[in-house]
Amino acid sequence: MSTTPGPTGRKPNRRGVAAREKLLSTAVAMLGTGRPETVSINMVAKEAGLSWGSVQNLFGDSDGFWSAVVDLILDAGPDLWAQPQSTTIAGRVAEVADLYRALLESPYAVTVETMRWALPRPLDVLAETHPRTAASIRHLDELAARAFVRFFEGIDGPGLDEERSAAMSEVLPAMLRSLRNERLLGTDIDLDRAHRAIVTMLTAYLEG
Repeated sequence: MSTTPGPTGRKPNRRGVAAREKLLSTAVAMLGTGRPETVSINMVAKEAGLSWGSVQNLFGDSDGFWSAVVDLILDAGPDLWAQPQSTTIAGRVAEVADLYRALLESPYAVTVETMRWALPRPLDVLAETHPRTAASIRHLDELAARAFVRFFEGIDGPGLDEERSAAMSEVLPAMLRSLRNERLLGTDIDLDRAHRAIVTMLTAYLEG
């Protein structure tokens, strides 16, 4: 856990570090339920047994707090990505699709999703009131896109060029998020069949 200096410019003492960790872990636990009403610093502070004054002392304002929540998830990011095992394009697509499908259900991913639904959108609008939060979310998006591209390193194929790899990093997450939304809406489509169809289509796209 980072001990980044607070708004006063001083690193928090042991008690302050504990309070910071408690607030951030409570935020992830609450927002990780997917309930938009949990995107409330007052609710998070109350659940953590602390006050808004503690949040101000440790993070400065709401922008400082929400950006710290995203930064916590950024720190955890590398541990959420498994190393690829397959040596084929088809195998890598299947692996990364399964990995991202599971990742979308993690408390970290749901926390960011819940935050993005509750805070102003898009990021350019959010940046007007929460510049640090918008910057942290944008950085998270960039790292996720790079992770997708790196997942296919070492694999050769006629269609696996930079352009198609970049497109893959955009299309696959969007498709899998849509499937997750369908599940949350309680629709009757066969999600596993749809997942397999996505893998098949994107494999054909990358194989050229």
